[in-house]
Amino acid sequence: MLLQLGTWAHASVPSAREVVIQAGDQLVLALQDQRDAVKEDMDIAYQLAENTVIPHIDFERITRWVTGRHWRSATPEQQQRLTRAFQELLTRSYVTAMVTYVDQILANADNVEYPPARSRQDERNAVVTMLIKLEHNQTAVVQYQMYLSENGWKIYDVIAEGVSLAITYRSTFNQEISRGGIEGLIASLEARNQAREIEPLPEVSPRP
Repeated sequence: MLLQLGTWAHASVPSAREVVIQAGDQLVLALQDQRDAVKEDMDIAYQLAENTVIPHIDFERITRWVTGRHWRSATPEQQQRLTRAFQELLTRSYVTAMVTYVDQILANADNVEYPPARSRQDERNAVVTMLIKLEHNQTAVVQYQMYLSENGWKIYDVIAEGVSLAITYRSTFNQEISRGGIEGLIASLEARNQAREIEPLPEVSPRP
């Protein structure tokens, strides 16, 4: 009976592709309903993101992946501060981009596809591919790197037209750590958050 229960529980977990599609649909519906509100009030934009996309992102895993071996040498307190600071920076950057491009997001909502043949999943890891069809027969490709956590599938990296968000940050973080160690990186992130800086996210450039 326990084996049957375990099999049933595993089968009931939505696939990684289903998680991404559902989150995307929820985001579009929320933006359609609150297009003007998110432009006028960032608090509403943050709440919208928290209700749709943010719960599916594992910020701690992203931080571990970006910092690599430096994560293992950090204390638990440093790891928590680093994750919190990086999450705040990424969330603010994402929400700002969402608000800035809300009209484009909605205009292209019907041009987004998640072809099953372009995605793959095993028992623990998955890659979900999203295609955005644009003008002049151009297509933008975004891939979500995911893993199966105790709470379902979570995103730990986003690859836009071959550019990995995690690898991009890894280079920058390594430079910060080489200058001031983990504490220096944390202090830098906290200062940027205090100044409300925005980190440019990987640009999605369409291709034919």
